[in-house]
Amino acid sequence: MFHKQLIGLLITAFCVLTSIPVYAKPDSDKNGHALVQDIHHQGAEVEFEDDQDEVYDAVHKGYIRPFSELYTTVEKDLRGRIIKVELEEDDDEWVYELKLNYNNNIIKVEYNAQTLEMILIEGRNFKQALKN
Repeated sequence: MFHKQLIGLLITAFCVLTSIPVYAKPDSDKNGHALVQDIHHQGAEVEFEDDQDEVYDAVHKGYIRPFSELYTTVEKDLRGRIIKVELEEDDDEWVYELKLNYNNNIIKVEYNAQTLEMILIEGRNFKQALKN
């Protein structure tokens, strides 16, 4: 009789323990900022206008491409050193706002965060910074 009770108790304990997601992280641990900033660019200040949960959701929905892809696009399009990156939502569109230093001129560039299409470039002598 004792063995049947012990076996029943062990089976119950096993079922309870295996039903608890031990390694699952709670939703509050989602770090959208870290998800987007998959690489760090030395010397570039990074700012996020929106909280990490909003960014996390936007990345998973495909509205924001990671920094590594942004940096590759910038290196293909422009000359200069990135000194500041901001990510913000503007009229339901995610936008990367960059500041570059090219020949001691500060150039402001905006990219659509989903398509990585350049949508704005301005600043003194900005045409010289364009590669194409």
